[in-house]
Amino acid sequence: MPETLHIPPGINYECTGCGTCCSGWAVHMTAEDHTRIASVDWGALHAPFKGKVLFKELQKYEKMISPYTHKIRSDDGTCPFLVNKLCFMHSTNGAEFKPSICQLFPYCFTDTPTGTYATVSFVSVGAVYNSGKALAEQRDYLEKKLADFRAVFPGYKPDWSKIQLTAGHPLTWDDYLKHEEVLLSILSSDEGNVIDKLRRCSDYLVERVNQVTAPANKPAADEGAMGLNKLDRHILANFHRMYFPAKGRKINEKGLNTFKFWFGVIFNTSTVFEVPQQFYAIDQLREFPFPNDKEVDDIFTRYAYSHVFGKKYFGPGFGGLTVISGFHHLVTVIMLARLHARAIAKARNAPIVSLLDVLATVRMLETQLGETMFSQGSTNTVEVLLQSGKRAKRFLSIG
Repeated sequence: MPETLHIPPGINYECTGCGTCCSGWAVHMTAEDHTRIASVDWGALHAPFKGKVLFKELQKYEKMISPYTHKIRSDDGTCPFLVNKLCFMHSTNGAEFKPSICQLFPYCFTDTPTGTYATVSFVSVGAVYNSGKALAEQRDYLEKKLADFRAVFPGYKPDWSKIQLTAGHPLTWDDYLKHEEVLLSILSSDEGNVIDKLRRCSDYLVERVNQVTAPANKPAADEGAMGLNKLDRHILANFHRMYFPAKGRKINEKGLNTFKFWFGVIFNTSTVFEVPQQFYAIDQLREFPFPNDKEVDDIFTRYAYSHVFGKKYFGPGFGGLTVISGFHHLVTVIMLARLHARAIAKARNAPIVSLLDVLATVRMLETQLGETMFSQGSTNTVEVLLQSGKRAKRFLSIG
């Protein structure tokens, strides 16, 4: 029986040919990719390649957690095979000669008990802009890409049997899907902007949590929003350092280290956001003009919708988080992105955040999230910090 491939409505994608996606991250290769690609005398085909070491073997710990063994070396963060905004491998040897990761990009697939869910990575400029044909009109191509994905990740089978609504309260998969249906309905509605929709989603999940955790006949705690408190500011600043590292600052270990994160939240007095050579307090950024623009709002709404549809915000989809804390983590990173876009606009003395500021911010966030891995201790830390609906409301009040 053929597997079920679920394709999100309202999500479009076609390559825009801008070349932007070929920079800002390492291009990894499988052993087969490396054997095929390294066998070519690239210096004979393109003079700038002569004498250059184009490939590098991954460290042992990197090989342990992925199917990749090598990566393409880059001096400036841009793939050297990007020549005149086009892939040199593609132009000389065809699309199927490229590394497997490039052939799959930007398509993402998540296996679940009810089939495979397809989404696109917002590292892609085309995905951020929702350009091209609807994914629903590309089913044959997506099924081919899914087959390619299976070839690269033959053992991929996430375990959804231990998901929880909140800590200590497990969910069946069917019950989860009922909750997800409500979240997707809210996010795809025409009512309100992305902040309104995220607030309604959070309210829905908080109510579900209260139903299973609150003592009988005891009213749920007041979840009204207030101003950011000191711990909120530390949480935002520390997450910002993780997901938006300043240029030149290396993150040696992807994911949150429990001790370091708690140390930063509790003892680090800095609650500022750093962008290249600039430091801004959160309140400075909140006051900076953010466009009331439908295109910008649609980007953040689709970002949230795509992560919920693709199950990329909780459980084996992200960090082992429960549904409530996973969704509030998604809320947190979206509000961080809105603050960071303000920071980079302010740093260049712009009068208001532009669409390009949002584009750069969302691509950076998606890249960092894709490289993040939580230890069990880190998951427990984030659970404690982000399960509160009250905190989520305070973050959403940033606007």
